[in-house]
Amino acid sequence: MNPRNIFLFVLIILLNGCSSKEHLIFDGIPIDGHTVKFASELTRAGFSISDSTIKNEIILSGKFLGKDCKISVLGTSKNNLVYKVIVEFPEEVNDSLEHSFEKMQKLLSSTYGNGMTRYRQYKNPERFMFNERALKRQIMKGDYSRYNNGSGIVTMEVQDGFISISYLDKINNDIRKKNMAEENKEETDEEI
Repeated sequence: MNPRNIFLFVLIILLNGCSSKEHLIFDGIPIDGHTVKFASELTRAGFSISDSTIKNEIILSGKFLGKDCKISVLGTSKNNLVYKVIVEFPEEVNDSLEHSFEKMQKLLSSTYGNGMTRYRQYKNPERFMFNERALKRQIMKGDYSRYNNGSGIVTMEVQDGFISISYLDKINNDIRKKNMAEENKEETDEEI
């Protein structure tokens, strides 16, 4: 075999082996590393730490998508590796909530591609009115849009009077699941 072909073959194998999967991005920062390190990067981006006394969670506050929000950074139980970021937007009245949901849906779709949306219920309180042209959908608690881009899952969900967006990093969430399975196995072994 030609040395040049061997070199190219080895180079291709090394590049495939060394290429790492990408982490999900939150506000320009990859969701990776220790929660304290990730939170400090968020503080450099303009957020401020509100509470860091909860185990494996750091709560920040600041502007996200132009609104004052509460941001929770969740870490794994074993090594406090950040795997999820949850953004809670301020409470809104129902009409404003529906407008915000649709606006954020368009923004997330432009960033992450088409997602899967589920509405809990179509309501039509005016269904007995004459000259009704179309059914009116009202946004309700539990309605969501989910976007899976390979690096993770972004879920926007209507809560009780507000909208939340959760960013779940696939790589670190797999590590979290593996750690939990190991912990459960160790507990089972101890009981026997």
